Amino acid sequence: FAVRQAKKRGLDVAKFERLVFSVILWAFIGARVGHILLYAPGYYFQNPAEILKVWHGGLSSFGGFIGAALAFFSNFPPLRKRGQGEFLPLLPTADALVTALPLGLACGRIGCFLIHDHPGTLAYGTGKWLAVNYSDGPRYDLGLLLGMFDFLLFGAFLWLLRKPRKDGYYFALFMTVYGPVRFALDLLRATDLPGSDARYAGLTPAQYGSMVLFVLGAGLLLSLRKLTKHQYGDSRQLSE
Repeated sequence: FAVRQAKKRGLDVAKFERLVFSVILWAFIGARVGHILLYAPGYYFQNPAEILKVWHGGLSSFGGFIGAALAFFSNFPPLRKRGQGEFLPLLPTADALVTALPLGLACGRIGCFLIHDHPGTLAYGTGKWLAVNYSDGPRYDLGLLLGMFDFLLFGAFLWLLRKPRKDGYYFALFMTVYGPVRFALDLLRATDLPGSDARYAGLTPAQYGSMVLFVLGAGLLLSLRKLTKHQYGDSRQLSE
């Protein structure tokens, strides 16, 4: 799907696919490092051999975001001059990647849900219809809730893609929307079970990351209004 969006934006597909491979690779590395450093540093310090045992689980989505961002922006260092032709344009490339991101996240959350990897708080009253039956009663399942949200966000992107948008619009919109929703959903994560997510000053690492995402996204949305065609060029018309 990302490659299709890259074609519609007139990007060099071969270069784009190489970038995608790098982004995915470093996303998984970042996800592992993020989990080790933010969620269970004491455990991995005492059991360093477990660091490489990825089949035992342990990936952080925000660590993945950081790894992906490092891989992505390493292709756009500030000293490279615009208009040289050999580099992919920054914002159209970001949009092509980000429009596919919610679909990838949603598919990943199916796996989280199938193994009930992210149990939430006990559900009561009308909230039970979104809950999953655990051994101690109905609980929210964050794999299910996050997957539903990701699929909805991808559907919204499909609807918005019917019309051309300014370069960077989807990049900014993803951060602005994903951040607050993820922050709110993490309020439902369990705190009373063994292995519950680490918290710092009462918030999960993902909630701190969500705040950063929202600030960056909102700032980019505001700055997009000031960008000129001379700076970033015209967006290619999207067509079916």
